[in-house]
Amino acid sequence: MESEIIYLFMYDTGTRFTEPQLSRLLENPEDFSKYEFTKPEPEEIATFDVPSIFNLKEESHEFDGVTRRFKVQVAVYLFGAFSIRIRHQITEGGYGLISKMTFDPKVNDFIRSLVAKTRKKVESALSKNAAINTNQLKETYRFYYIEGDKIQIVSKSRKLIAGLLIDEKDGDTLESDYIDYILNKSIAYDSNNILFVGWESAVMIDKGYLHEQELLIAEIANLQLLEMRIYHNILTEKLDTASKTLNSISTFGSARALNPREIGNLNKSLGNIYDSTRAVLNNVNGTVFGLGEWYLSRVYSLFSNIFKLDTWKSSLETDLEAIDKERKFVADIEVSRHESFLEWVVIALIFIEVIIGALALFK
Repeated sequence: MESEIIYLFMYDTGTRFTEPQLSRLLENPEDFSKYEFTKPEPEEIATFDVPSIFNLKEESHEFDGVTRRFKVQVAVYLFGAFSIRIRHQITEGGYGLISKMTFDPKVNDFIRSLVAKTRKKVESALSKNAAINTNQLKETYRFYYIEGDKIQIVSKSRKLIAGLLIDEKDGDTLESDYIDYILNKSIAYDSNNILFVGWESAVMIDKGYLHEQELLIAEIANLQLLEMRIYHNILTEKLDTASKTLNSISTFGSARALNPREIGNLNKSLGNIYDSTRAVLNNVNGTVFGLGEWYLSRVYSLFSNIFKLDTWKSSLETDLEAIDKERKFVADIEVSRHESFLEWVVIALIFIEVIIGALALFK
């Protein structure tokens, strides 16, 4: 039996990349042939773009007297995010070892240390190609692969699987009805496999070592959740700043005259954040179309439901409506001040013309 634990740590850099910037970012690019859909492929399944993936140097860690190898991968996306994948294959000890390693504090300390070191390397490489500002918010997730007969494994290890999905060490304490509810969030391609999806983790059982597509979709869904969380915070902050600036204008518009440059900068910044957020939402909306209308799109929909991506999209749309109202208000202020300026210019010209006419009479 072969199993694998994949730890995912995902970050947003605050910028967008081009393909040339990522083509030689790091050494050892991934062999993308494994991302071709190797199961029987109905015509409805469309191909979709994958990130630039690089295989870094493997690291080792001793656990229970056995030296274990951890593969380090980095996936960088054009929309400005990257994921660090720490992968460990288990070939002995049964799938009970998966749970034991998952909740071992020393293993987790090793993983965090390895991720911190890898993150510095990735950010150093990215900063040579573009100005980045990695957000403090991040997403973490685990993806488990278990090889074997799904019926036998699920029947014998329901509590273990449910515990992994919700990050619960003592899966034996879970109520049977609750376990049924957790395991109900699943999808199967055929009689050989099944994918369970939870908030903390996903578990895939299959007779063949085939889970790169599902892993990639889990990663994409997590990154979309991360980006929407980040942009919600940015929009909230921007709305608060804009409101304070606009409230500084008195009801009669004469207590404090805003600097025209200040108004222009506010209008520009509101427009920029509106466009950036709209691009994020368009990217999320376009994912389903990129996956096609069959199995992979169903996998994505399952993750989307678990992560409540539609709720986040709705929240961002509400934020954008508020931003748009502020933009229109600021634009009206700009137009009003421009018209007022022109009126004063006309008055000044008329006054100058009167003075010149008066002077001409006295000559």
